[in-house]
Amino acid sequence: MGMMIDIRNLPDAWEMIDRLGGEEAKEKDELYDIYYRISTALFDYRLKHGLSQKKLADKLGVTQAMVAKMESGDYNYTIEQLWKIANKLGFRFSIDFQEINS
Repeated sequence: MGMMIDIRNLPDAWEMIDRLGGEEAKEKDELYDIYYRISTALFDYRLKHGLSQKKLADKLGVTQAMVAKMESGDYNYTIEQLWKIANKLGFRFSIDFQEINS
């Protein structure tokens, strides 16, 4: 017969996530949240204005494939790209740095 494991001594899922990922994983989650907010803003804009990905691409001066990538949330923008997109779509562009422990 195999060895018995006392499950009372096993860490819970959140404790394991902290052990495996810690602060780096939390920071990545924050970054992915930013990508998600940008992609949903573009997607929402496109739907609100009845645009296809191709029409939005034409408006932004990029390819339809690029719009698809941007909407997927899997695109690492430069600040200049974000600024240009915001201006072309009539968004106000701002970056907000706030101290976390103040």
